[in-house]
Amino acid sequence: MEPLPPQAETVPFPLITLEGPAMERGRQYGAQAGERIAVCLAIYRAAIDAKGVEWEKARTVARRIQERLEKSHPEQMAEMRGIAEGVGEPVEDIVAINARTELLYGLSKAAVARAEPDGCTGAIALPSVTADGHLLHGQNWDWRDECADCGVVLRIIPEKGPRILTFVEAGMMARAGLNSAGVAITGNFLECEKDGSRDGVPIPLIRRAVLSQTHLSDALLTVLQSPRAFSNNLMVSHADGDAIDLETTPDEAFWIAPEGGLLVHANHFVSAPARAKLQDRSLLVNADSLYRDRRVEAHLRAAAGSITLETLKEAFQDRWGAPRAVCRSVVSGPGGRTSSTVATILMDVTARRMWVAPRPYGPHSYTRYDLD
Repeated sequence: MEPLPPQAETVPFPLITLEGPAMERGRQYGAQAGERIAVCLAIYRAAIDAKGVEWEKARTVARRIQERLEKSHPEQMAEMRGIAEGVGEPVEDIVAINARTELLYGLSKAAVARAEPDGCTGAIALPSVTADGHLLHGQNWDWRDECADCGVVLRIIPEKGPRILTFVEAGMMARAGLNSAGVAITGNFLECEKDGSRDGVPIPLIRRAVLSQTHLSDALLTVLQSPRAFSNNLMVSHADGDAIDLETTPDEAFWIAPEGGLLVHANHFVSAPARAKLQDRSLLVNADSLYRDRRVEAHLRAAAGSITLETLKEAFQDRWGAPRAVCRSVVSGPGGRTSSTVATILMDVTARRMWVAPRPYGPHSYTRYDLD
């Protein structure tokens, strides 16, 4: 790992390498990330308690989710059992943090309207508009500021399938990442009136399943064929030079293709069919989404043909509209919650490299993580 380039001293997210069969990878994960998994569990126990839901009830729901996942995603469940063993926590607690969306927003009627500080601004630059012909993919992850203290980067070497590099909250299966086959993914919060209407696969498992694919078509099919309980936007790219954005709800998925070599998305529905059919509740929480994506796209489009990682860094550092900016400084919310840009993630998908900066709203530095 090496900085790119450092602006100030920060504590980088730890890199954890997992290798072997699923259960063994999980044990390694739990043992090496134990302290950060404990922080993650404490954050979400407190968050669920603040919804008026006891943790034991959350565990009961997590057990029901686990039963479904044992059938639909047995390898990921084996890894989660290994994590639980490695960290010394019940397996339902590991399932619970992976199903945090379902537990935070699905356990009480009061929680259906997701008045949470969730966000993200993502961008993909195809090889046709970058300086070196590489595909670049990145995002600002906006969420609870304290989650910067539980982030890790996983380098996963399974017995079969592509190797994976993913930034994630400790104990979860995947967030933003890329794999050795050239597939990459980032995600953004969305909300509509269909949310919570059915059972589904937690988003971290869908993202991990995407990163287990070798072709863009299979990655997209993984999203399209996965049952979903809540809306989410997924930006999927491939190093060979293409990308698709999928605005997913529990019932449907709406797709958006790059224009002029660029694909940018924040936290509202953009596709015309989705805007016509759905109640976009995302904007009740993130009205700033309406300008965040436009500002990032304008910055990148002005540099089309010569876009570099530095261009992406500059775009994601945009402070217009602060504190509700592309780079969000810490904002207090109901019940003492805090919202900020927790991390900026940059990926050179062609080179299979990732750079991540914690809390980029203040003095920060990027750390480079290589897949190989």
